[in-house]
Amino acid sequence: MPFKSVCLGLSFGEVTPKPLEESGAAENYAIAFCARERAHLSVLIAAPIFRIPSAGFVPLAHAVVDEINAERRKHAEEAEKRITTAAATGGVTVEFQVVQQSYTDTNNSLAAAARPSDIVIISRPTYGFSLDSDLISAMLFTSGRPVLVIPPHWDGGVEFDKIMIAWDGSARAARAVGDAMPLLKRAQQIEILCVSPDASKSIAGADLAAHLSRHSMSVTVTELQTEHRDIAKTLRDHATMARASMLVMGAYAHPHLLQMVLGGVTSDMLAEAELPVLLSY
Repeated sequence: MPFKSVCLGLSFGEVTPKPLEESGAAENYAIAFCARERAHLSVLIAAPIFRIPSAGFVPLAHAVVDEINAERRKHAEEAEKRITTAAATGGVTVEFQVVQQSYTDTNNSLAAAARPSDIVIISRPTYGFSLDSDLISAMLFTSGRPVLVIPPHWDGGVEFDKIMIAWDGSARAARAVGDAMPLLKRAQQIEILCVSPDASKSIAGADLAAHLSRHSMSVTVTELQTEHRDIAKTLRDHATMARASMLVMGAYAHPHLLQMVLGGVTSDMLAEAELPVLLSY
């Protein structure tokens, strides 16, 4: 089934917004993706309300809070104008939803809004603990949709020629392969990467290769051994060396204080991957 409803998730919740060239990569990718797929684009913009508990009692603090919230709304409106113009140029239909609630309610609202769609496109966080990371976590764990994460400086366009699959035989990885099927069917080359942190163990990718071959796909299987048990780095280095256009993998999480925290490999890939990564949970 082709992608016909695409969501673009944007966050303008940082005190110091990231430069346009960083957030713009995901915007450009989403518009080009929709133009290529002839899909509709829904832009979900997070502009969460900044609050200081004592701000209502201190006039100066109240003024600062109002200024920050107005600035966030301004960035959201500027993004809407920018994307509207670019979408019109690309022949893409687009709609917008700006949510300005508390941080938690904003992310939950956007994740719920993304459910009646085929895929979510979002920018990769530029540093570890950011509101972009919170939005990605909400989309991954509560929207029920695959999430395509775009590096902040990606200039490789929308290409599906060479797609790599990080395969460990898990249910999450299988879900990612299923979600990526519309793109895998267009790839000229698919490489299944079986990464084992233990040199004495191997992860068979032959069954997955046989499954994809039945869909008339050109598939190879590569077993990679990690150094110092760093699976994410092994995947990133191989994908960079092979000039892959996309990496497909399952997302993992650990329960922590009643929240879902990204697992090690997932977190590392989101922090440093230099190619689009499709994640499913």
